[in-house]
Amino acid sequence: MPRHNRTNALIPSVSCAMLLTLLALLLPACNLRAQTAVTGASIFRNTDPTVAYVGSKTCGESGCHAEINRDYTPSPHGQSMAAANIPSDLARVPRPVTVFNQKNNRYYTVYQQNRDMYQSAYEVDKNGRKTYEIAHKIDYVTGGESVGYSYLFQVGPWIFQAPLSYYARSKTWELSPGYVADDVGFTRVMTTGCLLCHNGQPDPADRHGMFDGKFNDPPFRFGELGVSCESCHGPGALHVKEMRTKKGRVLAANEVDTTIVNPAKLSPRLADDLCQECHQAGDAQVIYPGKSVLDYRPGTPLADTIAIVKRPIKPEQREEANRLETNPPIRGSLEQPLWWKNSTLELSKCYQASHGKLTCSTCHSIHHEAKPGEEKVAYRAACLTCHTVKSCTLKPDDSKRVAAADYCVECHMEKRPVAGIAHSNDTKHRIVRYPGQPLPDVAFEQPRPDLPGLLWMNRPAGEADAHMPDLGQLEAYFTAARKDPSLWPLWFRKLNELREADPDNPTVLASLGAVALAQTKDNATAAKDFALAIRNGSEDPIIFLNLASALENLGRGQEAAGVLEKGLAAYPYSGQLTARLAQQYALDGEAAKARKLVERYRALFPEDLGVREVERHLNDTGSANPLTAPGRSPQVPLPR
Repeated sequence: MPRHNRTNALIPSVSCAMLLTLLALLLPACNLRAQTAVTGASIFRNTDPTVAYVGSKTCGESGCHAEINRDYTPSPHGQSMAAANIPSDLARVPRPVTVFNQKNNRYYTVYQQNRDMYQSAYEVDKNGRKTYEIAHKIDYVTGGESVGYSYLFQVGPWIFQAPLSYYARSKTWELSPGYVADDVGFTRVMTTGCLLCHNGQPDPADRHGMFDGKFNDPPFRFGELGVSCESCHGPGALHVKEMRTKKGRVLAANEVDTTIVNPAKLSPRLADDLCQECHQAGDAQVIYPGKSVLDYRPGTPLADTIAIVKRPIKPEQREEANRLETNPPIRGSLEQPLWWKNSTLELSKCYQASHGKLTCSTCHSIHHEAKPGEEKVAYRAACLTCHTVKSCTLKPDDSKRVAAADYCVECHMEKRPVAGIAHSNDTKHRIVRYPGQPLPDVAFEQPRPDLPGLLWMNRPAGEADAHMPDLGQLEAYFTAARKDPSLWPLWFRKLNELREADPDNPTVLASLGAVALAQTKDNATAAKDFALAIRNGSEDPIIFLNLASALENLGRGQEAAGVLEKGLAAYPYSGQLTARLAQQYALDGEAAKARKLVERYRALFPEDLGVREVERHLNDTGSANPLTAPGRSPQVPLPR
């Protein structure tokens, strides 16, 4: 890839660390959009984007796949999401349970009332009096018995996560995953990408929206909860149409029904892509432009829709990486997180010796999950499809073999806690000969010249000339650089290239605007870039915040208020937009208008710290300067 020496034009005169910290605030830590990758032909005709979905009930009709449907529905995937307030949910909270978060002096309570589950929040002052209290009725539950259950609620068409989860192993209610580090109360919006891995048919109001969380009514197509048949087999309309017109048709030997994706007939890579969409993460995930997570179709390469990248383990980090294989997991360490299932499996000698033919479905039967108590027999049988009983070198009376009861997984795929998720215990998918076995050389793969500094984890197989589009690289570097600052120069370099190659792209414009606002303090250029980014299709609320900051700095307060009003009209439950607009109203001498806006928002989310701070300044001084309020930074997170 040509190397352009333009980075210096963007290197700040102030401390580089300070600027990069500010830039991390200026741009959203979410997926950007890259250019579409080349899609290979598929024998399955329902991969065509024009084929419609029909819903799992159609698949399970009598005379079709009724038996499979009966087996699949009660499985973990089939039950990964459900309507809340069913008896099993209410049984987890026979009496109110209160959890105290000492970090922010906040109390959460989960309770049932009139056969509905609620979660509430309140705080108390130094005299023990409640300063506020809010409760939300729970609408949906996600998760399962392997780890636990998290809960969702709706406010109009928007879906949010509740702050308390039930952990199955400890049988306790505690803060939801992620809340120990960042307790945002009831304001965590559930995006389509979050819901897709628990519900196969989310129906967002804006399918390709940059910032989602708003859904149609009902929010899930076909009233379907759980991971649907079509999540793995693709849309079924073509299959249903042809089966109804050719009733009784029997496939000939070796004939493949091309109307519907059959994962067993896919190449190993395409078959694993079905699982990788939800069970493989990375340091960054890039969604291609004009697409959303809903555009991935089973039977096509995941890399046509999403690129997954990670930082490499450097040669000098080999000793530390091997040491971590025997230590308890630490979030943010060199060890691959346990939920990176595919890439962890690929570090196994079993996988490497199979030349990629060892797939998720080798061990996991999605249609016919092993019944409780039969899991060990099922997984041992999977091992014995390649190995034999004699493969175990331990003598039959060896204490380790006796303790494991001849269960291969017990010794070769250890259970480990999941860093960052309380009371979790998951199977590590790297199959080892013995605990603590050093990592193979493939774990220390280094970046290729076309993507310096990063590894493209789902790089298209067999395509030597595959290239991640420049917009995708821009997002990948930004997201990864937040964890490894040494990658920032690569982000700056890529932005400089795109400034010339694609100057009107909204992502490029928003990024350039953020740099102008944070680095050069050129508010006029920043305002022009942000305004053009919005005009050219950018919808992220951060861009409205950035444009308003630039306009206010130019003394154009009324224009800033107008921009924020447009943003808040699109995202009515954004605490950032609410706080910033209230500040702008106050700066423009409209304190009463600011208070009314704050009161309306706090009626739903009184725990929001940013809006509460604005309210405090309004009450204390009658104004709320966004640039001088204690502890607040100008709003400028980098765009997508």
